[in-house]
Amino acid sequence: MRAAIGLLVLALATSAFAAGDMGSADDDADDPNAPTVGVSLDKTEAHVGDRLTLTVSAVAKAGVAVTLPQKLDLGPLEVLDRNDGEHNGRDLGDGRRSHRFVLGVAAYETGDIEVPEIDLSYLTPKGEVRTVSTDSINLTIRPLVAPDEQHPEPQPERPPKSAWVEDQRVLRALRWSGIVVGGLVVLSIAGFLVRRALKRRVPAEVLAAANLPRRPPDTEAMERLAALRAAGNYGVDGYRPFYFALAEIVRFYLGARYGFDALDMTTTELLDELKRRAAHLVVDGGEVPRFLADTDLVKFAKAGSTDPAALAALDAAQSIVLSTAAPLEEVAQSISGPVRLPRSVDGGSDGA
Repeated sequence: MRAAIGLLVLALATSAFAAGDMGSADDDADDPNAPTVGVSLDKTEAHVGDRLTLTVSAVAKAGVAVTLPQKLDLGPLEVLDRNDGEHNGRDLGDGRRSHRFVLGVAAYETGDIEVPEIDLSYLTPKGEVRTVSTDSINLTIRPLVAPDEQHPEPQPERPPKSAWVEDQRVLRALRWSGIVVGGLVVLSIAGFLVRRALKRRVPAEVLAAANLPRRPPDTEAMERLAALRAAGNYGVDGYRPFYFALAEIVRFYLGARYGFDALDMTTTELLDELKRRAAHLVVDGGEVPRFLADTDLVKFAKAGSTDPAALAALDAAQSIVLSTAAPLEEVAQSISGPVRLPRSVDGGSDGA
């Protein structure tokens, strides 16, 4: 009796397990979250080694992640490259997203081949990982040489032939030289005529204004320094704009005073140029090198400053301009030689 009851329980358990397996298979087949997948090739016929584009696509509900495994078994096809740019999906606007995976592939076997099914994995909103497969694809790969041309007959050797070929290189060089020279002559004549025409059209008052003497550089520099002092508010942005403007005024003045373009030079280049034109301004401990070094620290090293130091830098700039102004320097040179700016207190003497 007990044996019969045991057999009955075993049979019921086996039936329930089988029914459970069938239900799970049916669930996988009828999964409402399963994406719709497809696969396509850009060609149905190709030659050996041709690059083909294999596109795997899937349309799934929003929230269902679809992935293509990194390692794929494509049978006779070899993967050349891969683009998963749309693996996150493109919104279709109806609660679904389109996923696309593009593979570059090639076949190296001839004949009719079959690309096997490709498995894609998807993650349901419940966190379950499931798999769905594409259909297989048929592809025809043809050889590079037709079957009746497997052993083509070589062409018979032909005897060499001699021929006279005229060397055109010298003629071409002369021709192009003539064209270049002619073009330069034409451009020169055209430029002369344009300048002549423009000169005729320039009003007399404009020519007169152009011939007016320029203002002395020391006068212009002193006016700009006075305006900078009157503007105040030196500490904006760590004093850097103030020191940039101050250094530019002094650089402009030195260039205009001694005849060179100082605004586009580095501090080292400016001092080297002054050594050639006014060596007495760049002696060790002189005011000009010290002024440039102090302003560079604030401009480029962001050393910071204070209002008293900014005013002292303004005074130093005015001292440089007043001490080197052309009228004063000419008179001083006629009396005692080149004027030297006073050194700092630490440098020693205050005389020339």
